[in-house]
Amino acid sequence: MKKQILIYASILAGTFGIQSCSSDDDASVDTQKPVIVLNEPTNEQVFHAGEEIHVDADFSDNVGLASYKIEIHSAGDGHTHDKNANAEGEWFYTDTNSIEGNPKNYTAHKNILVPHTVNGAEIAEGHYHLGIFSVDTSGNEQQLFIEIEIHHEH
Repeated sequence: MKKQILIYASILAGTFGIQSCSSDDDASVDTQKPVIVLNEPTNEQVFHAGEEIHVDADFSDNVGLASYKIEIHSAGDGHTHDKNANAEGEWFYTDTNSIEGNPKNYTAHKNILVPHTVNGAEIAEGHYHLGIFSVDTSGNEQQLFIEIEIHHEH
């Protein structure tokens, strides 16, 4: 009987030992979101139809960067990041890019032309949200939004 108790005790000790090792592995899971610094454009910057918006963004992460996305959509209806352009002439832009080699630091430069028309209608003037998203190699996502203004050429 003592032999059986010792065997069970050994099995239990081994099980707890394995579990404690696996909890050490959990400590190495990356849960830190990437960091985004948007250098250009600035909040409330005004652009006109036919002009280019120069996006200059710095990304960093403690492990590695996987991708980034730039999105522009109308903010005229007071929504909180609705991706559907419903009103006539409302502009929606999106561009997703992989970051090759998964570096810890990356700078993105993108020139985006503000169109004169959207689906045959003159571009809607007013406030637009410009969003920058970054995803790291562990799937953690960070996002940053500013408002820009779009006006017709006069």
